[in-house]
Amino acid sequence: MRNDAAVSTDEAITTATAKGAMRTRGAARGRRTARAALALLVTAGIALTAGCSGRGADTAPAGGEAGATGTPVTSFAIVTPEKESDHGWNQQGIVGAQQAAEALGIKLEDHSNAGYDNTETILTQVAESGVGLVIAHASGFNAAGVRVGEQTGVPTLVVDFENNVPGKVATAIPQPQQGAYLAGIAAAKKTQAKKVGIVASAENLNWFLMAGGFAQGVYSVDPSIEVVLAYVGPANYGDSAGGTSVTNQVIAAGADVIMGMGDGATIGFLQAIETAQTEYPISYIATIGDVTGMVENPDTVLTSVLWNYKDTYVQAIKDIENGTFGTKSYELTVANGGLSLQDTPGLTAETKTAVADATEAIKSGKVKVAYTDTKEAVQALIDAKGN
Repeated sequence: MRNDAAVSTDEAITTATAKGAMRTRGAARGRRTARAALALLVTAGIALTAGCSGRGADTAPAGGEAGATGTPVTSFAIVTPEKESDHGWNQQGIVGAQQAAEALGIKLEDHSNAGYDNTETILTQVAESGVGLVIAHASGFNAAGVRVGEQTGVPTLVVDFENNVPGKVATAIPQPQQGAYLAGIAAAKKTQAKKVGIVASAENLNWFLMAGGFAQGVYSVDPSIEVVLAYVGPANYGDSAGGTSVTNQVIAAGADVIMGMGDGATIGFLQAIETAQTEYPISYIATIGDVTGMVENPDTVLTSVLWNYKDTYVQAIKDIENGTFGTKSYELTVANGGLSLQDTPGLTAETKTAVADATEAIKSGKVKVAYTDTKEAVQALIDAKGN
């Protein structure tokens, strides 16, 4: 990540390039087959070359010596539970890894769509393939990721866990409530019905933080706007049908701007919005990735909160090479460019100015976005209109 907190106002709203077209999610049997194939690929040591040339030796050092002695990293791997086509969590992790590999000129092994079965086995196989860093890119991978890092000695980067082990395990910690606050401002400026919605595929920390940040951003513009919140389920990240059902409920409640947090459930969110018959056109705000390639009418997407992992991965690799990996965590914030709002034609000049002003206020500390880390805390904030 960038070391300084100073980022120009022009960078407050950034433009993302759509990453691929929407692909249909496979059935459970297909996913099992994909995971079996993944294990074979890992064992065979097949790597995706994302960089042109390595720094140092042609092969990466095995084990934890990379973190302990500062040995150069010539390859690293990312493991994700779903495919890049979710246009969200998995997409941005993979894109960030690709960008980091290109920036450093090293190899990337892409082990996406690993699911949540046999996580520790898969991570262990990846670690033992000779890479210098394993990125365990899912909250559901945390416990297994820490064990693999400790047992194999291969530097392993987990998320939202705060359990750093020098030379072996480090944590990437987004502050998504900051980006969601900016999205809330955009929603408040857009709504005609004076009612906005939040749909979440799961009950997890990042979604709680984003829901709370979004509501605070809305109320900063107009406390009279109503915020409607609905969950697909406790851990229904890839539930497209559930996403459609829940979004239809929020639409029926009168919301004309909806922020969705979904992974695969995002497909369902967008299907509901694109087929809705309502008095006001419904606008969608995405989280983590660019979903403009998933909709027939790009105007449907008002904006997206973009998460940029490139600088985090680059810094983690540099820390492995200088022997300091696992001595600190890596944050994604508005100030360091890890979180930003996607620029789209749907954002008016007035909205962009308001977002830029709020960005500067967050950077300076004038605005402190409350940390809502539980379902109850989010609902309490909504009920209190942010007070």
